[in-house]
Amino acid sequence: MSRSDAERRLRRILPVMIAILALACPGRPARGNPPRPGERLVHLNGESLDVTWDMMTRTPRTITAVGSDLLEVKNIASLSRREINEIGGVLAGKYAALLNVWPDQLVLKKAEKTEGSWYVSYQQAVRGIGVYGSSLGFSIGPDGRIKSLGALLYPDAQVPAAPGIQRGKALKIALESLADPDKSGYRVLSENLAIYPVRKAASIDYRRVHIFNIFPRKATHPASAADGWAVFVDTRTGEIVHHEAVLKPLGCCLPGGQVSDGTGK
Repeated sequence: MSRSDAERRLRRILPVMIAILALACPGRPARGNPPRPGERLVHLNGESLDVTWDMMTRTPRTITAVGSDLLEVKNIASLSRREINEIGGVLAGKYAALLNVWPDQLVLKKAEKTEGSWYVSYQQAVRGIGVYGSSLGFSIGPDGRIKSLGALLYPDAQVPAAPGIQRGKALKIALESLADPDKSGYRVLSENLAIYPVRKAASIDYRRVHIFNIFPRKATHPASAADGWAVFVDTRTGEIVHHEAVLKPLGCCLPGGQVSDGTGK
């Protein structure tokens, strides 16, 4: 990137960053009453917010500005994916007091522009391992306004104890879970390590899991309609903690991890 390009890029996002960093400055208390989980109308940093909550994680599922915008982005037509990612970090930092997850714990999963609007989504990660099913998403309209965000975050998520089950043994356990006796007829198309939140009646148990996307070998043919399985194996105990059908191979290592765009749809 040339110096002139870098300067133009900085001018586009600097006003927003300065404003938000001023609000998040260490030692400076947020203006208004401290947010309380479950409180629908929240006043934070001089803003009024409509918040819906996940009472088990005690974090917002949606945050919507009342009578204003969460953020207004200038020159949206000329912004790059990298700049959109930086704006996402600014937005997450602005509402970190509610989300209880910091921007450096969010990994960009999607930033797509459609008909002048940007649709952006993140996944939470802890020490580099993704939290299955976690998300933070928002959209930026053609006018540059961000009116709401949607999230499913786990502030208490942690990486469980070091794995005792190696990859090969975990795969064997996953294959043995399939009803078909002919295990040779299957192949692993994608796999990943993840933190899997197991929701109980009054708590959440965090498991480190090895996820295998397993498909019949015939499913790799373009004309095949065969589906496969996602098998989640606890890397400490070898227990299968989740098992679900997945559509014809899409290369997804974390199947079913839906991300909200903040629209509520």
